[in-house]
Amino acid sequence: MKKAIIIVFSILLISCEEGIILDVNQVEPKVVIEGLITNRPGQQYIKIGSTADFYSSGLNPVVSSAVVSVSDNLGNTYAFSESTEKPGFYLPNVSFTGEVGRTYNLDIDIDGKKYTASEELLNVATIDSLTYGKDEDEFSDPEDAGRYYNVFVYTKEPQDEDNFYLFKFYRNEEWLNDNGEDITVTDDVAIGEAIEGLELPEYHSVGDSVSMEMYSLTQTEFIYWSDVANLIFSDGGVFSPLPANPRTNISGGALGVFQVSAVSSSYVVIK
Repeated sequence: MKKAIIIVFSILLISCEEGIILDVNQVEPKVVIEGLITNRPGQQYIKIGSTADFYSSGLNPVVSSAVVSVSDNLGNTYAFSESTEKPGFYLPNVSFTGEVGRTYNLDIDIDGKKYTASEELLNVATIDSLTYGKDEDEFSDPEDAGRYYNVFVYTKEPQDEDNFYLFKFYRNEEWLNDNGEDITVTDDVAIGEAIEGLELPEYHSVGDSVSMEMYSLTQTEFIYWSDVANLIFSDGGVFSPLPANPRTNISGGALGVFQVSAVSSSYVVIK
């Protein structure tokens, strides 16, 4: 059986005598920024879009022709240009990689409106190894034919400092993210000093290449991703307060996050 938590949201309106009129006010669109700087080549990017009104359909609008740059605390500045193939997607003009211990500053100008953020690139724990084993119960009655192997992670985490992490899992280079609804973040208190055989999500087949990435997060980045996860997995009911936007580390009134991370990874091929 697939190892996932499925949350079903339903609202039953029974015997209502009065209609409910939704007051959906049209508000000014907000800029949405997603930035990533890591210690790996080819991963640096800034995506810029905007929110859409309640009645719009399709993808949210992208923001083109922004002036985008990233600088560090040593005085290096890297200009970004919009991709000709992906509007709203900005890449560095000169390739660079982030370095642990440096602070990176994001500066965006959109028609004279400034948006800024600043985060330190923190170290990340090293993933020691991934192993795998057959799940006999799943083997006897698999939900997906041929997929009945568990993958386990082993790693150690330094406990002498406060650390926060985001995890990503892949099968055959495809991100196992359930259409954007799987967000896995944790602090080092939850991890403990050693992970000895923690199961990764999903079952896998013989021949699959399964990999895991571990991203270091600052506390403000962790708060943002925790808020996103809470919005996805929490349901306070029809009479609960409207959900708030995830808390951002970007100033100027934008939504989103500027993430600066070190990355460790490991993979295993199931034979």
